[in-house]
Amino acid sequence: NTCSEPFEAHLRGPGFVMEPPGRVEFSNSSGGWLDCSASGSPQPTVDWVHADGSAVTEIHGVRRVLRNGTLVLMPFAAAAYHQDVHNTIYRCIASNSVGRIVSRDVQVRAVVAQAYKVDVEVLSAARGCTAILRCVVPTFVKELVRVVSWVHEPAIYIYPSLQGDGKFHLLPTGELLIHNLQESDESQSFRCRSMHRLTRQVVVSSPTRLRINSHRGIISPSVVEHTAHVQVSQDEGAVLLCVAQGCPSPEYSWFTHNGAGPLPVLSGPRVRLLGPILAIEAVTGEDSGVYKCTAGNVGGEASAELRLTVATPIQVEISPNVLSVHMGGTAEFRCLVTSNGSPVGMQNILWYKDGRQLPSSGRVEDTLVVPRVSRENRGMYQCVVRRPEGDTFQATAELQLGDAPPVLLYSFIEQTLQPGPAVSLKCSAAGNPTPQISWTLDGFPLPSNGRFMIGQYITVHGDVISHVNISHVMVEDGGEYACIAENRAGRVQHAARLNIYGLPYIRLIPKVTAVSGETLNLKCPVAGYPIEEIHWERGGRELPDDIRQRVQPDGSLTISPVQKNSDSGVYTCWARNKQGHSARRSGEVTVIVPPSIEPFAFQEGLAEGMRTRTVCGVSRGDPPLKLIWLKDGDPLPDLLGANVTMLDQYSSLLSIPSLSATHSGEYTCVAKNPAAEIKYTALLQVKGSVLAYPSQKLNTEHKKRKPHKYRSHLLSKLKLSQCSLTLAASLKPFI
Repeated sequence: NTCSEPFEAHLRGPGFVMEPPGRVEFSNSSGGWLDCSASGSPQPTVDWVHADGSAVTEIHGVRRVLRNGTLVLMPFAAAAYHQDVHNTIYRCIASNSVGRIVSRDVQVRAVVAQAYKVDVEVLSAARGCTAILRCVVPTFVKELVRVVSWVHEPAIYIYPSLQGDGKFHLLPTGELLIHNLQESDESQSFRCRSMHRLTRQVVVSSPTRLRINSHRGIISPSVVEHTAHVQVSQDEGAVLLCVAQGCPSPEYSWFTHNGAGPLPVLSGPRVRLLGPILAIEAVTGEDSGVYKCTAGNVGGEASAELRLTVATPIQVEISPNVLSVHMGGTAEFRCLVTSNGSPVGMQNILWYKDGRQLPSSGRVEDTLVVPRVSRENRGMYQCVVRRPEGDTFQATAELQLGDAPPVLLYSFIEQTLQPGPAVSLKCSAAGNPTPQISWTLDGFPLPSNGRFMIGQYITVHGDVISHVNISHVMVEDGGEYACIAENRAGRVQHAARLNIYGLPYIRLIPKVTAVSGETLNLKCPVAGYPIEEIHWERGGRELPDDIRQRVQPDGSLTISPVQKNSDSGVYTCWARNKQGHSARRSGEVTVIVPPSIEPFAFQEGLAEGMRTRTVCGVSRGDPPLKLIWLKDGDPLPDLLGANVTMLDQYSSLLSIPSLSATHSGEYTCVAKNPAAEIKYTALLQVKGSVLAYPSQKLNTEHKKRKPHKYRSHLLSKLKLSQCSLTLAASLKPFI
């Protein structure tokens, strides 16, 4: 079902070059934008839609869609906030004539900038122990603001670090630890500096002085801050934080709770234990799990549990990513989900076709089956994997239709009418590529007058429908009408008579060209009804007068095989009805002889630097003749350095002045005239190169109507696919 060259070989479905991220946040003062670009042939167009599939339109001064596919959300005043614009889901759609694909959901969130202030809270300050200073950020803006530094008045800046400098330690979460408090520290003041991550606005707190508690008793530890859940991607660094207050300053221990019992966390190449901080570099999936920190002093201990989640990268692939299937065949796609090269099971997989989610029917776990493929099934397919955390991964594949010969879906029937009324004849056909429909009347083109109109259109399903409308039918319009549906995969036709009551009438017989050696079927274009008999004459003699000639029951003359000297000339047909009324008309038949190429070959033992030449001569065939040369089935490239000289109108000389390995290959001479196109192929092998060619005899002659059954290429050009594996296995090296 899948081994044929698709008719869309020059087309390619869309694929994202730049897919927008899953989440975009911006401030109303800055605005935001979403980039999306795709490649394909023809170049895809990029559009945006809402979560419900409706198109995203431009809103003056609020939202714009640029020609390059970028969606721009402009800065806006607080009063102009619209939830359906500034806090919603967008999707990017890339489409071309092959199909369309949809991006992941993009959650857009615009934040209206609001003034805020921060304060300093001192959690503990006892002499000889550790003070904890916290920067208090208002709840409405807390998730957007982070502490960037603390200022030790008047101008000493303290920045976040994992270890601190012994006295001061600004934790990654923003708390400032001041160790070994002394009376001299009471006169010092501190301010915290915060930054809004969208507006980049820096807000500094008022200075706060330390008030040291002179209490020298023991204070048992209590955990005042810990990162309950840390989520990072694989290969990133993870910082787990557990801050406890107590006096004397607590000592910290870390444990993992991923097995039967707690296991102590030990320092190593990737793991650092820094008191209240557990830092893990280049995390892997094995680092995920529950951790426990314990802070203890002589007064007791306190603990907290923390969870580390490591998001491992997922790779999604559809196999195959391009599939060509005959109409009526079965297509099967498999969604392959891996992480670090290993399969990942139990995934939430959704399938899309041209941007629309497919129903669950036809799916078996990770496989999508499309039975009885029709034209509606071709296009772009997507496998979308959604993780519990909400992020999505996807891959795309294209389903193409292999060539399918035309099939007539509707055809007209024989009719018998009186002159006068309007008549409409209709044919419709399906096939791949979409067939072209042509019409004949008794084997000749339809009359060109104002009463005949031909219309043709293609439906949304790719079927072609063609009409012949005759506005006022007359006797001379009678005859056998035929509709011929044709594409490169084949040809089909339907014929039926339109009988118009009246006396015999024979339309003009156009000049007919026949090919020597083939069969000629000559119809008598007779109208009028009923007709009793049809006869043929040539040179005053009634036909048939030769064993090669035969008059068929429908009155057509068949000659097989045609001979130029015997069959060229003027033929006359005449028709008569029962009442004795008759009509006659004559037409000329010209016979053309197709070309025949004399065998040629290249000499053996040719090496690099030598010269060679060969002549393609046409031993018979009527002019006008055209001779061209091909190498490996393609026109001779200019870089080949080969010369072609016409010796006369029947002979062409191919010469190569200096041979190299690149000249090895198959050279084909093509001779064409109005009767046929003939090819002859010979092998040129230059020593030092290896050539792949089929085991069939290379010197072959063939006509255009019986196309060449093989093409050989240099091994470096040979493309291996499902269709070529058998051929590749039969190639024999030639040295």
